[in-house]
Amino acid sequence: MAERRYRVVHRSRYELEAEAAGAVACSLEAHLTPRALPHQSLEFHQLVVRPSPRARRVDEDAFGNRRARIELGGRFGSVEVAALSVVRLGESPAGDAADLGGDWRAAAERTTAAAAADPALRALVEGTARAPRSEAVAGYARGCFPGGRPLGEALDGLVAQIRRDFTYDPGATAADTGLDAFCALRRGVCQDFAHLAIACLRSMGLAARYASGYAAGAGSAPARASHAWASVWLPSGRWHDLDPTPGRAGASGHIVLGYGRDYDDVAPIRGTAEGARGAVLRTEIMVAPG
Repeated sequence: MAERRYRVVHRSRYELEAEAAGAVACSLEAHLTPRALPHQSLEFHQLVVRPSPRARRVDEDAFGNRRARIELGGRFGSVEVAALSVVRLGESPAGDAADLGGDWRAAAERTTAAAAADPALRALVEGTARAPRSEAVAGYARGCFPGGRPLGEALDGLVAQIRRDFTYDPGATAADTGLDAFCALRRGVCQDFAHLAIACLRSMGLAARYASGYAAGAGSAPARASHAWASVWLPSGRWHDLDPTPGRAGASGHIVLGYGRDYDDVAPIRGTAEGARGAVLRTEIMVAPG
């Protein structure tokens, strides 16, 4: 894929139902800054918050993602956070042929050895509540990982199996839907597909991370939703992307916002509102070439 330039608008609006006193204190955390990567450069980024925050701090989280922490207070009925970015995207790196062509069991053994000396990698081998490492999940994945099978073929088999067994359905699950519920429903969104793939990889002894961003693609029509996929660690130290929602290896045309153990580490925006009885979140996204 030739290098392409994209404009990204990610606008989130919280409609608040205030208590009788009317004063509200909001704390927000946003992962809305596209990452700087070898295949992805950020030409412009602006985060606009209304009403004006009383405090805003941008730092880097434990996974190297840019994170904005925002504090607001006063009498208001809504909060809007708009991220405006221009990203230049090249070809995402493919996995090393030697890694993908070798026995997957050798890759798992090298992962175990590397994770023993690297706490950051070990955190991506260990399970989380959203992407657990378990015998039940291993049972689902094991048929894709017979002895002697090359790692690349095993990964291709896994994403094809998930795509075959589960249906993409934007209305079936929510941000807090767990893996068990998704597996029972057999339908859900990209977040659910990514969590299942990550859980399968970890349960087979491999290290996997959650990727949050957008599937920009190569077409001219704007994308209107965020996206999530998975990456698996290779013995060479590189990462290999897997997108189980369409059932394919690689993430060509994907814009990365952040990496983490699961959705909770890199949710695009989350927060609390003291003094409000409730909040309704509405999000509009546009990713367009240009």
